[in-house]
Amino acid sequence: MAREQIVRLHTELLALYWERDMNFQKRAFPVEGCSPTDIGGRRGSGFVAKGYNFYDGNRHLGHPAHDIFIRDKDQDSRDDRSGKKVRVRAFASGVVVGVNRGWRPGSELRGGNYVWVLSPRAELYCYYAHLEDVWVEPCDWVTASEALGTVGRTGKNAFPPASPTHLHFMCLEFKGGEMRPVNTYEDLLRAASIE
Repeated sequence: MAREQIVRLHTELLALYWERDMNFQKRAFPVEGCSPTDIGGRRGSGFVAKGYNFYDGNRHLGHPAHDIFIRDKDQDSRDDRSGKKVRVRAFASGVVVGVNRGWRPGSELRGGNYVWVLSPRAELYCYYAHLEDVWVEPCDWVTASEALGTVGRTGKNAFPPASPTHLHFMCLEFKGGEMRPVNTYEDLLRAASIE
């Protein structure tokens, strides 16, 4: 049932937004003021797609994402050097298709406050999780590098003190009804090098 609904919605979104996606190849590093050295793991090793199934919800395995860490030793969701909140930016242009705000401690929701953006021509869904602030609404059109919100500590696993403050960034490619993880590590490197 969920798969059929996703296929139907995906088709409708493409019909509505395909023509608007003229700069679909442009990419931006999703955490302002950060660089590839702030990506968890060694050379993208934090990305583990094995065992992931979008339709499994919170029961899925793997970690098909890159965590991008900010300098936040006191865990106040602000950059230690500037004292300011750190903006999360759109990796690619697209339409906002999902938003959650108002996460509270004790919730089982892993991603906390999050944003989903569909880049229509790439048929790529980008997920930005653990945000403190969310500045966009469903149906908003965003361009690559446009601010979506700020990095935070929301979500079941990001809230505890043992977790460093980070953006959980995942991209899924839509293919034949499946949402398949895409390792964006090389794209993140390229995006950072042109900024």
